[in-house]
Amino acid sequence: MCTYESNQFANGIGSIMGGNESTTDSLVDSFSQTMDLLSEGILFLNLNWQFEYINQAAEKMLKKDRSILLGEDIWNEYPHLIKTLFYEAYHHAHLKNTSVEFDEYEPKFDTWFHVKAYPKETGLLVIMQDITEKHVAMEVVEESYRTLFQKHPDAVCSIDLDGNFLAINTAFKNLFPIEERLFLGSNYLKFLPNDMKKKVKELFYFAKNGKPQATELNFSKKFNRPFYVLITTLPIIVQSNIIGVYGIIKDVTAERDSLEKYLSVSQTNELVLNSVEDGIVGFDDSSNVVMWNRAAEKMTGYKIEELTPEIVNKMFKEDRLLNRSEVEIDTSNNEKNLEESIIRVANASIFRKDGKPIIIEYVMTPIAGVGKIVGKVYTFRDITEKKKSEELLYQSEKLSAVGQLAAGIAHEIRNPLTSLKGFLQLIEISGEGKPEYFEIMNSEFVRIEQILNELLILSKPQTVNKEVSSLNCLLDHIITLLNTQAIIKNIYIEKKEDGSKINIYCTNNQIKQVFMNFIKNAIEAMESGSIIVELRKENEYAVVDIIDEGCGIPESLLSRVGEPFFTTKERGTGLGLMVSYQIIDDHDGDIKVESKEGEGTKFTVRLPLHQENNTLT
Repeated sequence: MCTYESNQFANGIGSIMGGNESTTDSLVDSFSQTMDLLSEGILFLNLNWQFEYINQAAEKMLKKDRSILLGEDIWNEYPHLIKTLFYEAYHHAHLKNTSVEFDEYEPKFDTWFHVKAYPKETGLLVIMQDITEKHVAMEVVEESYRTLFQKHPDAVCSIDLDGNFLAINTAFKNLFPIEERLFLGSNYLKFLPNDMKKKVKELFYFAKNGKPQATELNFSKKFNRPFYVLITTLPIIVQSNIIGVYGIIKDVTAERDSLEKYLSVSQTNELVLNSVEDGIVGFDDSSNVVMWNRAAEKMTGYKIEELTPEIVNKMFKEDRLLNRSEVEIDTSNNEKNLEESIIRVANASIFRKDGKPIIIEYVMTPIAGVGKIVGKVYTFRDITEKKKSEELLYQSEKLSAVGQLAAGIAHEIRNPLTSLKGFLQLIEISGEGKPEYFEIMNSEFVRIEQILNELLILSKPQTVNKEVSSLNCLLDHIITLLNTQAIIKNIYIEKKEDGSKINIYCTNNQIKQVFMNFIKNAIEAMESGSIIVELRKENEYAVVDIIDEGCGIPESLLSRVGEPFFTTKERGTGLGLMVSYQIIDDHDGDIKVESKEGEGTKFTVRLPLHQENNTLT
């Protein structure tokens, strides 16, 4: 308890109680002790805006020792409150001699206050409550509503238990061309013709008591055109408590004359979540299922009451959906952060109740509260049949590629065989072999052998024995091997790196083969000059650039690089680059080629960096 003159305190209490100046010291102490037991902050400001009384709760809210504040001007102690609602409301209460009540956020304290101010003859009595938690809860609920129905094709609104609009979706704004700000915070009855108010009030009453209802209304007179809507009201239930009402409004003008269509529309609008064909599942921040629509039930075979944590983990065990999206979101910025945190997955597996796996694609949207994620919503659809069709198409394309490859092999091998056959006939006719014949025939045999060896690499299953390797050392080894060949042609191979150690998880011999192919191709494309091999890190990838000063590749042919039997070399087969592309693809990397005819070519190879904590097999 702070110290102050008892007369001053007595006068303060007298002011609060109506000016009783005979208050004794014992009454002062009793009053003060009683006020300090209250959770509400109580303070009294005299006519000069000086603090005359502050209880313990108010001292905590004001974040200053009350012994310092007593006798001081509130606006001098808290100048940032000037020109705020606090300042205006206190002055209004004082000047108009009327009580005021308001909610206001105090950014310096990061706190929401509910304030009541009562004018007295000698000053102003102020009672404050900290309602920050209440506002946080409201924000969470509003965000949940927005996530659930904002993109619904029908007009959807949420209404509190007093009948005031909380939120409306885009379809609602399109259906009723009235500014959104006029809806929000206003009572729904304000926008209804008098002859409809009773019927809609009944719908609202039943919904907020847990009984969904639907009815058709005719707005033709109000809009001066045929306009019939089907309104469905549903209770908003959070943790078994009804906190408001959903309203779903469907334009049924075109379907009104058909009873069958009317019944269909009524059924499809019975519940917001059951009006879509995609499965929807919502989790709270403890991974408990709080939402499960009819499509999800049909897709998986589970009813929502069966979804215990054990069942959910069993159903999602392969793809581990519950462990995805562990992201941090800055909710103080704007909705862009939430948008960037949405996760889309095109190929995931879950298990039905009967144990059968199905393939789904899904979108995960986080539900954000103040500074943290308070839940997740998944929208998913079954794409099992689609994946089967894609697999059949892929197999068909593979067969087609095999046919094209076989045709290319026949073409490539037939050429040297024709040469061999012709020279054998010449030897047979002449009865003697000329040295130049044997030289050409030997060259053609070598070419056939080269083609067959590279084809074996493509067709023979390769033993995959991956290990953590230093890409720095691999490149050093390759450059040392090829330097002799380069020096003979007056070519200098220069390696550039930033000095960082770069490790990848790979099959050493395959990666060596790739970079040997690229550097050998660069050497063969040049008569002299420099080849630059540059190694660096980019995000989660190791990047290697091989840049030569050779003849380059015409722009019209760049798209064909990596095709079998496409080459710009006179004696090349094109299979070396095809093998290289396949190896890099098997290592989850990619290759990019840039070239300008007459100036040179640049191949860029990206491979995933090895992450120390990954458990790779």
